[in-house]
Amino acid sequence: MSTVSIRKVLDGRTKAIFYVYFKADGLGELVDQVLIDPQVDLEPKANRIRVEEITYNFAGFDAAIEFDSGLVDDTPIWVLPQGTESHVCFNQIGGFSDVSGLDGTGKLLLTTPGFDAATKQGSMVITVRKV
Repeated sequence: MSTVSIRKVLDGRTKAIFYVYFKADGLGELVDQVLIDPQVDLEPKANRIRVEEITYNFAGFDAAIEFDSGLVDDTPIWVLPQGTESHVCFNQIGGFSDVSGLDGTGKLLLTTPGFDAATKQGSMVITVRKV
């Protein structure tokens, strides 16, 4: 099983920061891996989050982040191509909010196409605002 380590760095009244590290086991990609569940991972709990910034470094694979839309197709946010020290800031547009509707769970998910060899690994720092 691939290693996925998620550590909360900051959990303030309106903002939270998470550090994520993952390493492939060579058996397959991560599909809809929960990165942040606002009902479980935040204090005080939030119904929804808004993604403000992501800094990442991926060795040999791409990633896609999306919000869990429950019973319907997930709500894609952004594709993160492999690279070294990449930074994406969504503050100029107010961040990316979960617009998945009533069926949405508010969870931020990660899928990693190409994460299929034991040598592949990556890390992310995700800043979110509690909504």
